[in-house]
Amino acid sequence: MNRPTVPGGLEPRDPNRRRSLTNIGGAVTKEGDRADADRLAHALDVPPATDAEDDAARGHVHGFHTYPARMHPITAARLVRAFAPPGGTVLDPFCGSGTVLVESLVAGRNARGTDLNPLAVLLAQCKTRPRTPADIDRLVADAVACAEEADARRKAKAGASRRFSPEDVELFEPHVLLELDSLRAKIGTFGGPNRSDLELLLSSVLVKLSRKPGDTGWGVRTRRTAGGFAAKLFVQRAQDLAARLSALRVLLPAPAPTATVVQDDATDLKRLPPGFVGAVVTSPPYAATYDYIAHHSLRLRWLGLDPAPLARGEIGSRTAYARLTPAAARTAWCRELDRFFRAVGRLLPPGAPMVLLMADSAVGDGAIRADEVAAEVGRACGLLPAARASQPRPHFHGPTANAFRDRPRFEHALLLRKA
Repeated sequence: MNRPTVPGGLEPRDPNRRRSLTNIGGAVTKEGDRADADRLAHALDVPPATDAEDDAARGHVHGFHTYPARMHPITAARLVRAFAPPGGTVLDPFCGSGTVLVESLVAGRNARGTDLNPLAVLLAQCKTRPRTPADIDRLVADAVACAEEADARRKAKAGASRRFSPEDVELFEPHVLLELDSLRAKIGTFGGPNRSDLELLLSSVLVKLSRKPGDTGWGVRTRRTAGGFAAKLFVQRAQDLAARLSALRVLLPAPAPTATVVQDDATDLKRLPPGFVGAVVTSPPYAATYDYIAHHSLRLRWLGLDPAPLARGEIGSRTAYARLTPAAARTAWCRELDRFFRAVGRLLPPGAPMVLLMADSAVGDGAIRADEVAAEVGRACGLLPAARASQPRPHFHGPTANAFRDRPRFEHALLLRKA
């Protein structure tokens, strides 16, 4: 099945851009139970993302809305099918934009997801919410109504509905800022799931229309955007999302499994429905590698989402770990993983699997080997290492490059089982 066409932007893609899911591949090393290790290795063995129209990395709803450091959908699908019992429930405590949850539904498993990032929760809910054809048509109609309002205000030279922040004045051309403000004001007149869908459509065009070089880029660049383009792009994204949601409906088994997505701390997990889950499949933040709250600050601000829970509870953030010595960073990462493992352990019956996708990281000249840390913490928490598959990954952070001078950085698919 071909992926729906994504509307073109204002400039061609940079082929050298380090986009999510492009720097993968290579020989896989394995350890532990042979059959399980083979399944983990198979999950890692996926092609790098490309710009091809039928690229599986952006198939159906996976292609809606960028999200840094997400799991490859093929990896997620293979892990779910290999380790989650048929008809059971899969939990992803760091669900991000919902990749594991969507692939669980397609595979006939119920899905539960949590994340501290309110934008991630909205995205995962959007992608996993049941839709009728009428619901999908209504989404496009509502987006058209928002665009018509923005066009009318632009032609009438109406002013802003609110005062703009200095950050937004720097990031957007003045006429683009006014168009986005008009879209946001009209979106505010809707309620329920329709409003959250429209907010996500707005979120999906913000970086594209800004002077930012990309989701994870810094600084600003010169842009020239035609009047009315923001509203036009907004509708194109709505049409694209509608096509993606329709494509997903075809893939879901009947009756469709259920999904629950809530904002929760993965080191606590107090807001999920009661009862055990059949498997955990997740990718925790990579220690000392990203600052997720910084990546999403623009969108959180425009959607009026509260960043405080993420700011308080984000684990493994690069900024926090940069102040530590390599030894102290490893100790801190063990402590954070311990809290997460113990929270998950309460939801797994004996023998049930927890599958982690984790990568090595570094602080200063010291490497933090994710497989070693996970095995050490897992044993202390009653989650016993059962198998591992590891594949080399490039390391782009110059200040910590020496940490991998003697042994490459790896990404690991790790299987632990509840004792």
